Amino acid sequence: MTMKVVPCRRRMSSGWCTCGHESDAREVGMTESRLRRWVRLTARRLGLSRNPLCRTSDRMEGLLVVATLLAAVIAVPVAISVGRSAYADGRQTSASQAASGHWDTARLLERAPGSMAGQDSSNPPTTLARARWQGANGASTEGDVPVRAGSPAGSSVRVWVDAHGQVTRPPLTNSQLSDKGVATAITTLMGLELAVVVSSLLARWLLERRRLAAWGAEWERVAPRWSRKYH
Repeated sequence: MTMKVVPCRRRMSSGWCTCGHESDAREVGMTESRLRRWVRLTARRLGLSRNPLCRTSDRMEGLLVVATLLAAVIAVPVAISVGRSAYADGRQTSASQAASGHWDTARLLERAPGSMAGQDSSNPPTTLARARWQGANGASTEGDVPVRAGSPAGSSVRVWVDAHGQVTRPPLTNSQLSDKGVATAITTLMGLELAVVVSSLLARWLLERRRLAAWGAEWERVAPRWSRKYH
């Protein structure tokens, strides 16, 4: 006894579906057709087609577009690498500073210039004032240290002292180093992308000048023959 295969009669968006998957094959064929059409259109716009009307300058402009896109994409990992390098260098410098320096307490010898107003804010104003602290060899050292504006004489200030006994900036924290690395990467990316855009515009301008010069030379060669033909 033989069995008869009855095709499925479900209605699909692109036609009647059968057990032979005709609808799926039709969808795949339409997708491939659209892809080929998009590839041909892109190649034509980039000057990569075999059209005899496509000039050398058109092909060069198409290659310029491709090179610009590639350069813009390559700039992203380059900027990330620069940011990571800045972060690594900062960590090395901070580790070296932390190993050779230490926190110390300095005592102000004078009242710090400025007003005490705004001292309760998260970022109070700072200034420099004369202070005394213990140097590298235990000797007393004097100099200017950063303090809050308006701090009275005799008040204590926490300062970072390096291996030479001088007050310097403390090592950057991991959060500050991360911010510095991100800022370096963003700045590098913006600079590279700006250079890519400016270079692309300059190259397109030079190509346009060359195209106009070639058109003018061709017109000078053809114009006399047209003038003799119609006059």
